Amino acid sequence: MILIAVLCGGPFQCLAFEGNREARSGGFDNPMNSPLFMRKGPVWICLILLLGLCVPEFSGGEPIELSDWSAMNSDSQANETDDCPGVNGTSTHDRHGCIDSDGDGYSDPDETWNVSMGADVFPDRPDAWSDLDGDLFADQPNLDITDDCPTRYGTSRSVLFGCSDMDFDWIPDVLDTDIDGDGISNELEIASSGALFQYDPMDANSYPIDSDYDTIPDAVDEDDDNDFWPDTVELDRGSDPLDAEQTPFNRYFGVTTGFFYYGGFTTDDKYDAEALELSLSGLMEIVTEELVIPFLLIPIYFYVFFSRRQRFEVLKNEISEAKTDKELFKLESNINKLIENRKIKTLHGLILRNTIEEQEGKIRASISVEEE
Repeated sequence: MILIAVLCGGPFQCLAFEGNREARSGGFDNPMNSPLFMRKGPVWICLILLLGLCVPEFSGGEPIELSDWSAMNSDSQANETDDCPGVNGTSTHDRHGCIDSDGDGYSDPDETWNVSMGADVFPDRPDAWSDLDGDLFADQPNLDITDDCPTRYGTSRSVLFGCSDMDFDWIPDVLDTDIDGDGISNELEIASSGALFQYDPMDANSYPIDSDYDTIPDAVDEDDDNDFWPDTVELDRGSDPLDAEQTPFNRYFGVTTGFFYYGGFTTDDKYDAEALELSLSGLMEIVTEELVIPFLLIPIYFYVFFSRRQRFEVLKNEISEAKTDKELFKLESNINKLIENRKIKTLHGLILRNTIEEQEGKIRASISVEEE
């Protein structure tokens, strides 16, 4: 076609020049017999050949409409590089000449081209087109859907977008106080762990016992049954720390037997260490715990007191019945040992010694009377 155009270039120029000249001279009656046609015959042949090459052939034999011809070439893409020759597209990055709804250069996904091949993940947003980890948060920065963790799949939507969120509460795991969503905070799960068993804050099936469901494990909960009485007080007074229906106030006779007094007409049955407690439970605690030692010691006091007194009376009678100095000396030695071992009171020991001296005087007097 190019060769025909080059060969026909000269005749076209001559046709234009000769035509103008003949027109000025008045022309000829018969164009076929005119010298112009005889000399410019190859020009008409070239025109016919060019027109024949420019008309496309279709297998169906139907003539092409002008509008169809325009549509086939309106995407400005050469047929050799157009990835979608049957549509009018403007994509330039992943594919050429395909539909690009948002005009960002990335083609919309279709049946033959998906996002894993490079299609636009966000076909309706010109500022976003890729999502490396497939969590539907964009890799492009500074957007309302920008992925804060672009290389790791995530569903978080609070503070950080597209980051790991194990319990699907939209809070990223790095900021979540309860990562596994089991209702027990990470800190309390660790605090409830012991040497024999460790609770895993990242495993929803690993959690400590929480009897009252207040999200505080029993291991660190001061009130396991949530009856407003500390477990230590309930254990101390004999009520069940795991039974919310039982408190120290209703432990006796099955009715409430006390209250906490705040002054005026204000009372309450909830434990308050700062308030004045007036209850049978409190009284029993005083009697059975705070005074139990003195009560147990009373018999001992009586035993010690009466045993010393009885020993004193026995020794006093033995001294009075002694007839010789030898007997008194023996009794005096025994009394000294008893005082040293605290078997008798010191006061009693002094009295017994005075009694010994008096008995010695009586023995000497009786001996003198007998000698006279």
